[in-house]
Amino acid sequence: MSSNAIHIKKDYKPDELKKGVYLVLLNANHVPPHIGLLIDNIYHSLTIKGQELNINGNVLLKNISLRKIAAVFIKLKKHPVFSNQFLNETFIEQIKLFDKVNDHTNTCMSPIRLFFEEFYAIPKEDVKLIFDLLSGLKENDFIDTTYGANLGELKENIFYLHTYSEADLKKQIKSELQKIKP
Repeated sequence: MSSNAIHIKKDYKPDELKKGVYLVLLNANHVPPHIGLLIDNIYHSLTIKGQELNINGNVLLKNISLRKIAAVFIKLKKHPVFSNQFLNETFIEQIKLFDKVNDHTNTCMSPIRLFFEEFYAIPKEDVKLIFDLLSGLKENDFIDTTYGANLGELKENIFYLHTYSEADLKKQIKSELQKIKP
């Protein structure tokens, strides 16, 4: 299976997302999607506007539902050593290392790369885009299950992320930054 293919194993059920660690792809049908983590129903991410910390998962899921946001939830296998609470606290600290997404060095993947290097031994140097991270997760059998919301009709339960490059990512970030400048 290609690195931009995600096998959606189950229909989206909000109650099933309340426990566990999920890699969340918001606007999964866009180039690029936005990436964050949902840990025991608490969502965190780095955005163009800054750090999104401790967002109640119910609020996130309601927003996805009301706005019909295409979303993929990749549940990770339970970490063999660390509690979800520790993973959550550490990820918050990793996000705090970055002010916000910018068109130079910081993307929403920046804290995600740190998290997966520290807890899943996927070297951050090997993860430039979401495809790289997905490959590492698949190769190491770290994925428990996947859910999708608002993805439209899927052929054989496969959702394909649009392929993009680092240049495409920087171009999109620059475009988004221009929209919020005063």
